[in-house]
Amino acid sequence: MNTTIFFWMPLFIVLYVYLAYPALLWVWGRRLKPPAYRLSSFSTISIIISAYNEERYIKRKIENALSIDYPKEAMQVIVVSDGSSDRTLEIANSFSDERLKVIEVRERKGKPNALNQGLPHATGDILVFTDANVFFERSSIQALVKPFSDASCGAVSGCVELMALEDGEPLGEGAYMKYERFMQLYESLLHTMVGIDGGMFAIRRKHVTELPTNIILDDFYMAMRAIDNDARIVYQPTAKAHEMVPASVSQEFRRKTRIAAGGFQVLKYMEFLKQPVKYSKAAFFFVSHKLLRWLSPFFLLSLLGFSIYSDGSLVIDVFFWLQFVFYGLAIIGLLIPALRNRMIVYIPYYFSAMNIACFVGFWRHLFGIQKVTWSRVER
Repeated sequence: MNTTIFFWMPLFIVLYVYLAYPALLWVWGRRLKPPAYRLSSFSTISIIISAYNEERYIKRKIENALSIDYPKEAMQVIVVSDGSSDRTLEIANSFSDERLKVIEVRERKGKPNALNQGLPHATGDILVFTDANVFFERSSIQALVKPFSDASCGAVSGCVELMALEDGEPLGEGAYMKYERFMQLYESLLHTMVGIDGGMFAIRRKHVTELPTNIILDDFYMAMRAIDNDARIVYQPTAKAHEMVPASVSQEFRRKTRIAAGGFQVLKYMEFLKQPVKYSKAAFFFVSHKLLRWLSPFFLLSLLGFSIYSDGSLVIDVFFWLQFVFYGLAIIGLLIPALRNRMIVYIPYYFSAMNIACFVGFWRHLFGIQKVTWSRVER
């Protein structure tokens, strides 16, 4: 058997995932225009915030949620304290606004359990999920709700802009999210997104059932269940919020590891993948955008391994030296943080770190060692 297939196949997949698939989306959808959604009436909404030890942000978050440009009689804010041991609950209870409901979960069992405690109290037809350190622009929720005027829309993902808390290494996650939003926009125009921004998203109440208490990515699970119910996920770039984050790849590494572990976990719940003919676009988008991306570390390892043990092919030798330089720059970025300000170092460093995180996340899922409870990453 010609072993070069183990070089060319992973090379093709990696190039497809990171370059060809986004290009395909652009070619496919470049003539499409975003629909002009009209808000003929205001749906009732429940803004749900699950908080664990968020005393730093919770006061500002509640003030922000209560001050959005949305009819007071049509909105509700629910704060669920998931076993917080700081002043989160005390601060939340200091508000007297009748639109606010605060729920205490005494024993910390993770966000899915906390959300399950909060969901029965939600009165809105539309549920808006958000993090305690994500702050809405005044008109963002109106923008987030508008796409629900289309009956086929089951969930809407907002645009959470990341802002660096300090100078230092570049905000790689910010650049990555621009790349992600490009694909999300075109997937949404063509049919449906296959993900969600957990920092701010809305979903029809009818698509949300009790969450498995061991689910790691509750937001992703809910979004995929909407697709299972023949609904679309729409990207709404005008629904804006802001999140201040440290410019730190090490923090993003922890988050990406958790996301990868949670993504593999959700696969078994995704009914639309079991019917790829019926859900052809959603399945195609998911495999291209998510699944192959999560598996990229294995393709990259195969590419590197068979480049080292090449049969003397000039093309393979060239690719070996390209990889040698690329990963060498990544190691330099790891060992000399000051050089991360240079894009020639930072891009290989960030790319390598995120793929290693996916690799670690896969094994954490496989051995069941990724906990459902979280230690908040300052992102």
